[in-house]
Amino acid sequence: MKNRLYFLLAIVLLTVTSCKQKSVPAFKVDNFSTGKAGEMILAIDTNYWTKAARAEIYKVIQQPQPAINQIEPMFDVIECSNRDFLASFTKHRNILQFDINRNHANNTFELKRDPYTSPQIQTTIRGNNADSCLALFLAHKDEIIEAMYENDIKRLQNAHRKLNKPDLEKKIHDKFGISMTVPDGYFVGREEEDFLWLCFRTPKNDRFVMIYKSPAYELTTENIVYERNRITKAYIQGAVQGAYPIVADVEGFPLMRERKQHYHDGVELRGLWASVRDKMGGPFYSYTMLSPDQTSCITVDGFVYAPQEKKRDYLREVEAIVKSIK
Repeated sequence: MKNRLYFLLAIVLLTVTSCKQKSVPAFKVDNFSTGKAGEMILAIDTNYWTKAARAEIYKVIQQPQPAINQIEPMFDVIECSNRDFLASFTKHRNILQFDINRNHANNTFELKRDPYTSPQIQTTIRGNNADSCLALFLAHKDEIIEAMYENDIKRLQNAHRKLNKPDLEKKIHDKFGISMTVPDGYFVGREEEDFLWLCFRTPKNDRFVMIYKSPAYELTTENIVYERNRITKAYIQGAVQGAYPIVADVEGFPLMRERKQHYHDGVELRGLWASVRDKMGGPFYSYTMLSPDQTSCITVDGFVYAPQEKKRDYLREVEAIVKSIK
């Protein structure tokens, strides 16, 4: 009888302990957004839209990624109805939602950052008919694409910070006086007094980031291209003897834009590179700024070689590294 009593008490204690353990989570789940690289959700009820009107939307969100040497869309689209969106997709990183209802008195545009999760961009266009919603979308299309694009870069930067290389980041800071996040897998391919070449190599593709300092010059496209070509000729040897990369002479490129990166004022270039005495080439993204003392220019340049693969996501990876400058 006594043994049976002890046995029953043991069962009660195990049950209580088990219940207590279940009430306390074993780990914390961070509220990160979901979705693959370059992906977005389009929530739209197709019964309100003509085929031509929907084509106008897709023309914007799947416009070609700028300055790569093959056609790839800026975003891969997952389309769903508003009913399915509310059920399944609220934690996706990039969301474009069209809400058409005859009871809407006004047409409204709303762009929210991190409404459900982080990092996240949700754009909602409300109206009482498709024509007014389409007009509102087209009026804000550049703002929408820019916000979602930079959100994609932010996702990459968050991933890079989790698997960064502190020793390499310290070398960059000591050498150039700037802070950057460099993900694991990159190594120093070559180092000179005012030059550092970082490489990430696989059997199918290569990703590169180079950082260099030059005496101060006016930040024009011509000057930046001249200096880039001078540096690559001096320091980056191609696969063939005597080969080296230069900015490709392609009409309309590179694309130049003034950009403020954290507290730095500078110029970004997007363009294509080619190889002298070889057939290699690919896309690049660079950012050039004056040093704090105004005596030199610092350039951080990411470029990609992936001859048999899509290049959009690789380019965004190096762009995210470049844009991590602080």
